[in-house]
Amino acid sequence: MLILKKTSISAGLAVLFLFAPFTSAIAAEIDFSCMSYKVWPKSHLSNRFREYDVVLQNRCPGPVYWSMCIERIDSDSNTVWETLKPSGYVEQEKKARVNLQTKKNDGPKTFRKRYEEFYVNIAYAVDSAATAECFASQCESKKADLRSAIKANENAWEKAEMALTARIEDECPDSSWDTAAHQECAVQLRDSSNEQVEAFAARDAELREDMAAIDPDHCTAWSGELVGE
Repeated sequence: MLILKKTSISAGLAVLFLFAPFTSAIAAEIDFSCMSYKVWPKSHLSNRFREYDVVLQNRCPGPVYWSMCIERIDSDSNTVWETLKPSGYVEQEKKARVNLQTKKNDGPKTFRKRYEEFYVNIAYAVDSAATAECFASQCESKKADLRSAIKANENAWEKAEMALTARIEDECPDSSWDTAAHQECAVQLRDSSNEQVEAFAARDAELREDMAAIDPDHCTAWSGELVGE
């Protein structure tokens, strides 16, 4: 008889999977392309965190053991601050689900805060428990130069935004008797800075695309959305 059980692994992580007696119905060597997974963002219920499901689906001709390495990345240092290793067992034509919450960056950085990123790697086996490798440290080493370039671009972007705010405060009259004039002046100054701001945004998008292209089989980083978006 199958038993549906939800087991807590650690804070913000839960696994939903099926337990059953193991009977080997698969050859010793198997092409695990019949196993698939997707990382699904869930409804955004809080500005403090984002929630994800890592959903495994078994289309193999028999049951499969699985193991994950989920590594959470510190938003300021881009180093691994927590490693989670859920594991389980999934029957043919069934699914298993791991739930994860990613927190927003609560460090000293205030400009363009993002939710923490995480890496996922999965291993499968049919005759014993699987053991997934962890790749985040290697991936972040490959991405170090791009991370630095992103940070430099963001610092320049922040300075430009601060300079624009100071200019609006200095050049635009702020009177409760004439708010329309203040708003019109602010809009004009922001319009004059659009090209510069768009250049920073385009550079940011370009650098993040370059990062995503690095070894996508092992080095895809999930989450990282802007807080408030």
